[in-house]
Amino acid sequence: MKIAFISPRGSESNQQNNILNSIYQKLMKILTFIEIEDVEFMPNLGLLTLAGLVQGNHELRYIEEDYVDESTMEPIVFDENFDLVVLTGVNSQAHRAYEIAETFRKRGIYTVMGGLHASLLPEEAKAHVDTVIIGEGEDTFPVFLADFEKGEPKPYYKSSGEFDLRFAPTPRFDLIHNITRFNKITVQATRGCPHKCEFCCLFEAYGPKYRKKKPEQVVKEIEIIKSLHPHPFISFADENLLADRKYSKELLRQLAKLDIRWEGYADISVAEDEELLELLAASNCVLLMIGLESLDSDNLTTIAPFKAKRIASYPQAIEKIQSYGVGVMGLFMLGFDHDTENVFVNIRDFIKQTNMFDVDFAIVCPIPGTRLYKRLREEGRITCEDWDKYAWYNVNFEPKNLTPKQLKEGIMWLFREFNKPEEIARKKERFQQIYRRLYPDEFTRKNKLEKLGMVQYG
Repeated sequence: MKIAFISPRGSESNQQNNILNSIYQKLMKILTFIEIEDVEFMPNLGLLTLAGLVQGNHELRYIEEDYVDESTMEPIVFDENFDLVVLTGVNSQAHRAYEIAETFRKRGIYTVMGGLHASLLPEEAKAHVDTVIIGEGEDTFPVFLADFEKGEPKPYYKSSGEFDLRFAPTPRFDLIHNITRFNKITVQATRGCPHKCEFCCLFEAYGPKYRKKKPEQVVKEIEIIKSLHPHPFISFADENLLADRKYSKELLRQLAKLDIRWEGYADISVAEDEELLELLAASNCVLLMIGLESLDSDNLTTIAPFKAKRIASYPQAIEKIQSYGVGVMGLFMLGFDHDTENVFVNIRDFIKQTNMFDVDFAIVCPIPGTRLYKRLREEGRITCEDWDKYAWYNVNFEPKNLTPKQLKEGIMWLFREFNKPEEIARKKERFQQIYRRLYPDEFTRKNKLEKLGMVQYG
């Protein structure tokens, strides 16, 4: 068989690039330590994992339609004679995925779609594709393929939500055309999160059980990436990479041997474990992306109670993590029910106070299938179900204490505030102080910062 694995471009690609370019105005690179211009650009790990499940002598093609600029574009060849087209996507990719599927279906080519959007709205997806994969693909896609080869594919395949990642296939990174055009390469070590945040769709789509690959599996995947890419920046796609402390420490010991630089998602509690912080630094962790979400305890009590219990310790925790040379990217969402017009200034002042290495902001997005979406829908506050607009800068619900205009203008103001040349210079000076304290010997410091891709912080 000839199978195409296609990652559709998101509706936000052009809009996002235009917005960010207007904010940063090419003054300097946003994330200087990984040398990217405007937005992160990564291949679709889910599709590459599904490709790793295909057994036998088949011709496989991975197509990444999303792009940062013309140099990274990869057009879809709609007149190619595939036997099967496999699609995925989040909300903002859904309409494009449907367009792609319908184009191939008109030619009699069978289409199957999985991913977050299809898993949360399978009936909608089924109107545009032949088969829908609901939830995890590792335990469903092989069954679908067997049925397809027999000529008996079913309309839906639903995962148990408990696939053992120790038996996960190795993603087919070798299928990526020109892997160096991506500024980050994704790897997954664990799946699941012990917390159940109101806004999170991953829990709803893939289940609550926390599962882990063996550390040696992760090492093998990264070694394959390194054989294809001379200097990869590894971005762990795990919802909460460091939730299991014992496992995390063993994994970090293995990562330290690979001479890579990497980032991952974690929660603020990592600051409580000094051994873990030492291992993060030793393994060349450049950045931990931590969902702080809000600085209002009433907001957090509703959306993420475990975070509400730690909000008072946020400043000390951030300082502790960064004292080991590991940057913190604070992730904030704007538009929760207790947010007022003061929220933007409050967040700005907090970020300056804590000297966070990086920040990211998003307007609250009520993703279908989440408890947040269900609550807002019951309250009659969902104002838009155009999935093309389900991106970080759109307002798709009725806020309680802010207008949509205030939200959109406020988030743009925050982005501009933290990408002024003087703010970037202040951040750089702060981290130069940290690295000089950690590595007083200039030669040692230079070597460490070269490994991190952060020589400008020497």
